[in-house]
Order: sequence, then structure tokens, then C-alpha cells
Amino acid sequence: MDKQRMIFQIDRHSVTEGDVVELTWDCPGSERTELTIDNGFRTTQIPLETSGTKRFRLNRSKGRTHLTIAVTMGGKTYRKKIDVRVKKMPTVKAETVDHRGRKVGAAGQWWQSIVTKWHDLRGKIRMALQALPERKQMAVKLLAIIGVALMLTAIWPRLYSVVLTLVIVYLFVVLIRR
Repeated sequence: MDKQRMIFQIDRHSVTEGDVVELTWDCPGSERTELTIDNGFRTTQIPLETSGTKRFRLNRSKGRTHLTIAVTMGGKTYRKKIDVRVKKMPTVKAETVDHRGRKVGAAGQWWQSIVTKWHDLRGKIRMALQALPERKQMAVKLLAIIGVALMLTAIWPRLYSVVLTLVIVYLFVVLIRR
């Protein structure tokens, strides 16, 4: 057997990342047949039968993937090489849309991320509160209200009486409900 009698073919010589190529080979009388795939990142060697067809997905490449078949017969090794040009997958630019399908700008995305984080935090706080006994839940809620009230009155001192009135109304409502 010589290099001219070896059949080593591929269905396409140019693909996009993720495409499937089909190899066909026929090496009659070979003692050992091996395929080497070199994509520029990693080299893989696959033992093959003397003839056949195999499909491969070319996912990642540095522009070219080298497919080499090595056939050993009578102590001699024969090689044939095929280069496949692998183009990068086109980048898809995603846009954020609201629940009505309208495009959301950068400010809308920023606000949407804040709202999402707020809802996550609120859910975590609710779960933590449900694990507490009822009296401790009440104490935590009251501490949160007073903390917010102190922060608001530090910013706007005139709100002091309004905030205190709201705390009293809240406590009165809680007492009436029980």
C-alpha cells in the first residue's frame, strides 16, 4: 500500500463553529489506522477501523483544524492531512425587553436589576422571619421600622413627628388585630 491508494476525504473544507463534518477513509491492508484532530487548543488521537465514515462536530478552533490520518503497514507509517477552516460563530447581540416586549435601555436595565435584587432580599428576609417565633418576628419588624425612622429623621428632621405617628399607628393596628 502507498500514500496514493489511501482514501481520506471530508465533505466540507470550511465550516462554522459547531458544524458537523463527515470523514470518509479507506486504507486497505493497514495494520493500524489512527486519526489525529488538532484544533489549536488540544490534540486528540482516535483509533479507527481500516475503512469507514465518521461524523465530528468542530466546536472550538484557532481558525484551522488539522485532521491527519496515520496508517501503519509493514513497519512504515503513511500520513494524509486535511485542513478545515473553522469560522467563529457570529456573535448574537441580545437586548433586554420588558414584560410587554418593549426594548429596555441601559437605565431601564439598571432599574430592573435593582428591583430584582430588592425582591430577592425581601424574599430572603421573609423566609428568615418565618423561622422565628411570633414575638421575635414582631420585635424584628419594630426594630426595622424604628431604624428606618431614625435614618429618615436624620436626613429630614421635620419628619420626626410624622415617623413617630406612623410607628404609633402601626403598633395600634397590631394591638387591635390580636
